[in-house]
Amino acid sequence: MERNLEQTVALNLAELRRAKGWTQAELAEKINYSDKSVSKWERGEGLPDLKVLMQLAELYGVTLDALVTEGAAEKSLAAVEIPRRQRVGFRVVMELLAISLVFLLATVFYVVVATYWHKHFWTGFVWALPISFFLVTLFNMRWKYRACAVVFASLFAWTLLAALYLQFLRYNAWVLFLIGIPAQAAIVLLAQVRKK
Repeated sequence: MERNLEQTVALNLAELRRAKGWTQAELAEKINYSDKSVSKWERGEGLPDLKVLMQLAELYGVTLDALVTEGAAEKSLAAVEIPRRQRVGFRVVMELLAISLVFLLATVFYVVVATYWHKHFWTGFVWALPISFFLVTLFNMRWKYRACAVVFASLFAWTLLAALYLQFLRYNAWVLFLIGIPAQAAIVLLAQVRKK
C-alpha cells in the first residue's frame, strides 16, 4: 500500500531525527521552529515548506529525495552506517592516544626524577590515572556520549581521591574518600540535569 506524501515525509523525518539522537525540541531549536511544528510534521498532519525541507536535508546530510521518497531515509541511513562505526573507532583511538600520551609523560617524569634526583616518584603513575580519566571525560562530553561521560567522570573523581590519599599516605588521610560520596551524587545529578 502506497503512503501519501505527508506520511512518507513524516516517517522519514522521524527516522532521521532518531538516528541523530535528537528530541523533537532539539531539532526544533536547530531549525528555529517550535517542537509542536516538528511533532505535527512527524505525525503526518502537515508538511514543512520547501525551504524547511531543504534545511532539514542539509542538517541530516541527505538529499531532498531522502525526505520525500518512501524508504529513502532508511537507505540513506544504511549508507552512513559504516562511517558512523568508523567515527566510533576513531574516537576510541583518540581516547587511547590521549591516555598513552599521559602515561608517556608520567614515564618521562619518572625517568628524569630517578636519574637526576635519585628518587623514585612512583606516584606519578598514580596521578596519570585521574588525568587520563579527566581527558576521556572531556572527549565523551564533547562527543555527547553522556553515559560514558558519567562513568569516566566518576572514575576521575575516585582515582583523584586515591591519588591524593597515596600522595599523603603518611598522614593517614583515608577520610578523603568521604568526599567521593557527594562528588559521585553530584556527577549523577549533573548528568540528569544536562539530559533535560
